[in-house]
Amino acid sequence: MEKILKGKVVAEKLLKNLREEIANLKYKGVVPLLAIFTVGDNPASDYYSKNIIKVGNKIGINTRMISFEQDVQEDELIKQIEVTNVDKSVSGILLQMPLPPHLRTDKIIMSINPQKDVDGLHPLNAGKLLLGKDCFMPCTPAAILELIKFYNIKTDGEKVVVLGRSNTVGKPLANLLLRKCEYANSTVTICHSHTKNLTEITRAADILIAAIGKPYFVTEKMVKKDSVIIDVGINRIFDKESEQYKFVGDVDYESVFEKVNAITPVPGGVGSITTATLLSNVVKAALYGVAEKSYYGIN
Repeated sequence: MEKILKGKVVAEKLLKNLREEIANLKYKGVVPLLAIFTVGDNPASDYYSKNIIKVGNKIGINTRMISFEQDVQEDELIKQIEVTNVDKSVSGILLQMPLPPHLRTDKIIMSINPQKDVDGLHPLNAGKLLLGKDCFMPCTPAAILELIKFYNIKTDGEKVVVLGRSNTVGKPLANLLLRKCEYANSTVTICHSHTKNLTEITRAADILIAAIGKPYFVTEKMVKKDSVIIDVGINRIFDKESEQYKFVGDVDYESVFEKVNAITPVPGGVGSITTATLLSNVVKAALYGVAEKSYYGIN
């Protein structure tokens, strides 16, 4: 296993396979289309959207940006999502988050057609994931699994600590790593802001996955020697030396590098694979659309 777990090579392998599937879809007269909903101005979301559009264009997936002002009313946003739900030209729907406080995130997610929910957030997808059924897997957890597979990281029986309990990363990832299958079968602990003796827990981890959203939170004293560190964090901070903004992870990369067996960089790690796994879900949704088959067996 390599010391630096770069995401680009993992993403390239996934995208190569997607190109072949997209070519087959186009032969049938179908071009996958992803509708991206954004509300207000969020630098991290904008960065992610631009990357999706760029990579999607390269492999033959079209994108449609549907943007709203910060003060958009809930009913107006849901109405547009419902229009997109029934638009047969749209394969998948992505709702960029976080949303402004006046919008009820759960209600808006519920309004998305689960067969187009390529971010895997709808309760139907979340429930199928929990039960170990085939579903649209949340993109970041899916990216982490692809990274683990590519670098053949041992998970069977290993102690995995996940820092963060979000619905998009921490919770689904923990359930995926608990499954009785290859590249899972782990003993998983989830830590959060109320966890006591946090350092003691993280130092016991064979694999530490940081998804807490705090720059440089994980330091050398918090990691086990020869462990594997997967950094999910993408934090925008101001660098005083360069006098420019830059993106950094949740892990203090420099301080832990010599101590660990392997680590993902930020940028250049999980994030680049996340885009590929999202686009993989778009292709999957398009395939179901071609088959005119209900993903849940519901007509």
